[in-house]
Amino acid sequence: MPARKERVDAVELTPLQPGDDCAPGGASGPNTAHVWLWSGLAVLLLLVIAVIFLLPKAVDKNTAGRPLSQPGSDTVTPENRPAAPAPAVIQHAQQAAPSRADPSPAPHQARSEAEALLAELIALETTLQDHAVQKWAAEEYAQALEQGRLGDEYFRQRQYAQAIAPFKAAMAMLQTLQQRIQPTLARTLTRAEQALMQADEAAARQQFELARAIDSNNPRAINGLKRVPVIKQLFAVLQRAGSLESHGRLQQAKSAYQQALALDPQSQQAKSALARVENELREQAFEQMIAAGYQALQNAQYADARAAFNSAKTLRPNAEKPDLGLAKVAQAVRREKIAGLLFEAEHFDALQQWPQAARSYEKILQLDSRHQAAQQGLAKSRAKAKLLAALNTALDPAAQLYRPEVLAQAENLLRQITLLESPGSMIEQQAAQLRQRVRVATTPVAIILESDNTTKVTVFKVARLGAFNKHQLQLRPGPYTIVGTRNGYRDVRLAINVSPQGEPAVITVRCEEPI
Repeated sequence: MPARKERVDAVELTPLQPGDDCAPGGASGPNTAHVWLWSGLAVLLLLVIAVIFLLPKAVDKNTAGRPLSQPGSDTVTPENRPAAPAPAVIQHAQQAAPSRADPSPAPHQARSEAEALLAELIALETTLQDHAVQKWAAEEYAQALEQGRLGDEYFRQRQYAQAIAPFKAAMAMLQTLQQRIQPTLARTLTRAEQALMQADEAAARQQFELARAIDSNNPRAINGLKRVPVIKQLFAVLQRAGSLESHGRLQQAKSAYQQALALDPQSQQAKSALARVENELREQAFEQMIAAGYQALQNAQYADARAAFNSAKTLRPNAEKPDLGLAKVAQAVRREKIAGLLFEAEHFDALQQWPQAARSYEKILQLDSRHQAAQQGLAKSRAKAKLLAALNTALDPAAQLYRPEVLAQAENLLRQITLLESPGSMIEQQAAQLRQRVRVATTPVAIILESDNTTKVTVFKVARLGAFNKHQLQLRPGPYTIVGTRNGYRDVRLAINVSPQGEPAVITVRCEEPI
């Protein structure tokens, strides 16, 4: 904003009269009066020139090289960021600083407080601009500047007391933004690194550039921007290396991981993958020893198997595989017992005695928790035993299949049975009985309602039937409540239980008792 010229009040000059005191000693006269008159005019002219020409230059010198912020400008990176602009809060205040000759100065305390607030606002605004506040909190920042502009307007008019409140409001808003600098930077870096891990080059670049605008010296942002150009190529190399590793081509995978690390020395994924492959290569000798031990175990050469596993354990004392191999050697001794228990469990399963079969499978798993046949047999035995118990409960005469929740459980039970490959004759027979009961419970039964054509009849949770002489309904078996209402008569409430057998029931609903 260009410097505003200070207004100079006109000075009324009164001609000197003879006898006026205008010189030391009381001397007076026309010549002396003219000397003082022209001297005063010269001093006044010098003051006007100083205010008009020198003061704006002094102000411009202080703000030189600091252009005002332009909202919506292109992205500013640390390399092309312009010098911090002069804070907008003080543009007018600097130019309107009252002169020493101000004829009506504001109270000194208000002016001092306003000037102190203004100085703090300048520092805060500069700090926030240095951290690219307009890129991550443009609206809040604009609101703060508007408060500062309002205070500046008062300050420019020398209304210092009135300038304090908006200055304080602007101060609070800018302080809040200042407290958000580091959290915003942390969130931006996290998003940038996540985008980098997902090979999203555009998003990663945008977030890293924003982070560097907030903190131009941030090492994570600087290193991240260096990694962005190669991220797609890096992921392609990592994918190829992973494919090679998954196919057991470890030497080629190692070379590919080294290439990935050369592209991006900061890639933790490439570092860890390379270390993993190198470790696998070193472990090949160990794996060969383990394989020899299992080969001996398969051939029932238990002494040789035990020796091979112990040799492998000397190579890697903390490795798990030698201990597992030695455990399998010990398990071989128990094979005969496991075989007997497996025969026993299969026998119980054939007799459809699933609880007993489940107990036999559990004993096998106590000896060998990884026995696949025992795991599968136990799961099937438990499932069939559970289904059989559920069928017995559903077929109990006390089971109320007309209740929605009981009916839903029965239907779900039947669906589970249909998924079994071989449920067994006992389950199939009881499932057939339950299926018949469900069919009966879900088959509507005819009900005949009789009334007097004046009583309004409602079957709760079914329908409002209104007034009639005779009406027939189709209802599922189960309990129902029927209510009859008639103006001037006491309501009638009937609780009925629809039975699935017999002729259609006839129910009379009439309101006959006057109120």
